[in-house]
This record gives sequence, C-alpha cells and structure tokens, in this order.
Amino acid sequence: VIFKGHTDFISHLDWSEDSNYLFSNAGVNECKVLKITSEEEVRSAEGTKPASFTRVMGKEVAGIYPRFMKDVNDVNAVDVADGLAVTGDDYGNVKLFDFPVTEPGSKARRYIGHSAHVTNVRFSHSKKVVVSVGGADHAVFQWKVYVESMGVPGPHSNTVDSCDEESDTSDAELDSELEEETQITYERGRYKEDVMGRRKKRKGAVARAPAPDGGLLLDYVFGYRGYDCRNNIHFTADNEVVYHVAALGVLYNGETHTQRFYTKHTDDILCLALHPMKDYTATGQVGRDPAIHIWDIKTTATISILKGQHQRGVCAVDFSSDGKLLASVGLDDNHTIVIWGWRKGEKVASVRGHKSRIFSVRWKQGSNECLVSVGVKHINFWTMKGASLTSKRGVFGKVGKAVTMLCC
Repeated sequence: VIFKGHTDFISHLDWSEDSNYLFSNAGVNECKVLKITSEEEVRSAEGTKPASFTRVMGKEVAGIYPRFMKDVNDVNAVDVADGLAVTGDDYGNVKLFDFPVTEPGSKARRYIGHSAHVTNVRFSHSKKVVVSVGGADHAVFQWKVYVESMGVPGPHSNTVDSCDEESDTSDAELDSELEEETQITYERGRYKEDVMGRRKKRKGAVARAPAPDGGLLLDYVFGYRGYDCRNNIHFTADNEVVYHVAALGVLYNGETHTQRFYTKHTDDILCLALHPMKDYTATGQVGRDPAIHIWDIKTTATISILKGQHQRGVCAVDFSSDGKLLASVGLDDNHTIVIWGWRKGEKVASVRGHKSRIFSVRWKQGSNECLVSVGVKHINFWTMKGASLTSKRGVFGKVGKAVTMLCC
C-alpha cells in the first residue's frame, strides 16, 4: 500500500495496536491518520489505541510547545508511557509532561545536561528508565523515572520546572583531524540565553496545568569528549575519575560503577583542570561570554564562576602549583590568555596569546610566574610580572622545524 498526501518530509510514524491504522507527522505541521484496511486517509481513529506514541504534533501533545517556540520542528522526539510524555528539543532540554498534553504551554519538569539538540528520547521496556541521545554532544544519557511517593526529592540539581521564570598560520602540513579542529569556530547561531530571555511572565496569564508529580533523575551518561579536547581526564583524591561530556562534569566511581554530575554549565565543556590538592576542578565552556566554573569534587557545589574576559569559548585551563592562580585560553581571534585569582573572581593579568590556535597552557612546576603555551606550529614561554605577561618564542634552530604541539 502506498499513501500520498504529505506536502513535506515525514518525520514520525506510529501504528495502532490492531495494526489497522497508521498515524503520521510531516515537517510542516501536518498530522494524518491512514486506515490500512481501506487504503484511505480518515479524519480520526476514535476508540483505537496506539501501539506507540512518538509523534510531536497532534491534539494529544499540543501543549509540549512553550509559548515562545514558533517552529514545531524545534521538538525532535516524544515518547509516552504510564501517563507521562518525555520530549527532546533543539535547546538540549529533556522534558517530562503529564500525558495527554492538550493545553498550550503546559508545565513540565525540564532536565539539562545535553549541550546541543536532543535527537531522540525513549522509555525502556520496563518504563523505569528514559534514554536520551544528543546530537552534536555525541552523548547518551540514562535517566531513572521516579514518583514523589518514592521519596526522591525534586526538582534535582539538573532539573528546572518550566513554569519558573528562568526556564520558561598555514595548516597545510597538519593531519586531517587537526586541520578540521582548527576550523571549528564554536560560534552558535542561537544561544540558550537568548531563548530563555524570551520567557516573560505575563499579567493576567491563564493558569496552566501543573507539572507531573513524577520526574527523571540522571543516572548514567555514556560518552567522553575527546575529539577536540586533551588533558581532560584525571583521578581525584578519592580515586574517582573526573572528565566531561556535553555540558556535564562527570565523576566516575570504578568500584561501584556509578557516576555523579556537575550540571551548572549551559553549553559544551571544552576543557578541564584538576586543582593540585585534587579537591577542586575547573571547567571551561562554549558561549558568547563563556564561563569557567570552579567546583568542589566532593559536593559538586560551585565555588566560583569566572566570566567577562573570553569570547566564543575557553579551550584550555590550568591551576598554578600552589593552586592560587588559574590560567585560561580563549577562542577569540587572538586566543587571549588570562590569569585569574579565582577565589576572588578577579583577573590578575591578560595578554594576546597567538594568532594560531592554542591547544594547551601549563604552569611551570613550583612557579607562580612562568607558564608555557603550545599550539599550531608554535611554543611560547611566558613570564608574569604584576599585571603584565611577556613571552619568548620557542626556537628550534637547526635541530628541527616548528611543528604543531598538542600538550605541554
């Protein structure tokens, strides 16, 4: 049987339990019901139970779109189980609604962690687990489904109720992977803060249905960011492994095979450094005004947030030997190097790093004044005096030619 009639790409298909009907969505907000036995399109299939519900359009899911969201293609995936609907969208959000979601702008529980669009979400066969798949962040998240009667507190640290105000040089000799990496700009066509800024409380707004009593608890994340990052995985003082993927800092316990998460970043984390005492971690992210977060490994509490000095992203960070200073490298055209007194959130010094991409920065062992940066066909040695940084270029002489260095 061949059905024709959609005017755009077909995005979602669901069968009825008796296999007599097929429900479809198309990209231009089209919803169709096809009766297989009579080979025709019908208005509805009243009384027929769907075998699955993955459609992002239709009266049953009319409320999954926030009022500010004009493009119906911004929600990529839906799945339904036990009176709950889970969605994944272009803003990296996983949301949980009571199903059906018929009222426009219905409240939901919103879960963050993915740094880019969520391509798919699905309940497990047992309905006790939700799996979400990220696009550009190359990560798979596993969430536990809970209800309030289980005694699990909510919302969690990675949960936001959507009814809240906040929610609603020539490189010809580089190998191909490095060449691709140097071409990445990390600029976003649309930043999350722009989207969230559209959500404003309106006077006289109609009350919305409440968010579901149950929720999701991030249980495990599959993935590690290594394709454009380096020196970003370490052992902590408690022998946990700390690393990052998507917008999450991850702490992995090999004995119990469990993970803990730092969830305060809003976009891709690009770099990570461990404090000399191994009790704090610094992580830098992508963004218009990218932030560096220093957070406690035992509690995952935020200690300090450093902003206002970089553009596009922070690609490298390193603590000084005594842990009092932090060096960072930005992704602006000059790859600016900034020295921070991170406990006070103050800039101590800054300097243009290099026109070519810098891959790593490292303090000299036992010194708070000397550091080195390496990148595309260069190595620079820096000395800090007060608020100024001066450099000496590494010279190879007749020993060899300048090559690209990835770590120092």
